[in-house]
Amino acid sequence: MTHAIEEVGPDLTEAIPETFDVCDNCGTPTIKLSSHTCPDPDTVDEPTREDLDARIKNDPYPARETVLVIRSTGRRSYAYHETNDSDDPLCPVNHDGLTELARGDAQDERYAPCQFCQRIRRANGEVADR
Repeated sequence: MTHAIEEVGPDLTEAIPETFDVCDNCGTPTIKLSSHTCPDPDTVDEPTREDLDARIKNDPYPARETVLVIRSTGRRSYAYHETNDSDDPLCPVNHDGLTELARGDAQDERYAPCQFCQRIRRANGEVADR
């Protein structure tokens, strides 16, 4: 399995849980010790197909890398997640039914990149470039 490379910087398997919580109700990543109010589903729009297509088009990472998707019945997830060196999701997504796909295959199935995973991966890259 290919995955995001973490060559230099903090050990994210420890740093992420020490820094972030994930709201049990809405799944929003939050910084520990900060206040959080779940978004009101009546006022927060799901991303449009155009938004998701733009995220896919602007994903700079190789199509052959493995990502994780949530396959479920009912409400469909629209994001794929990067993996760390342990083949776990890079962000603190909390789901048991993650399926491995090549990034290109996930995009062909109309999944878009998880923005939280990509922020973490970019931050790792910035640390590695120093």
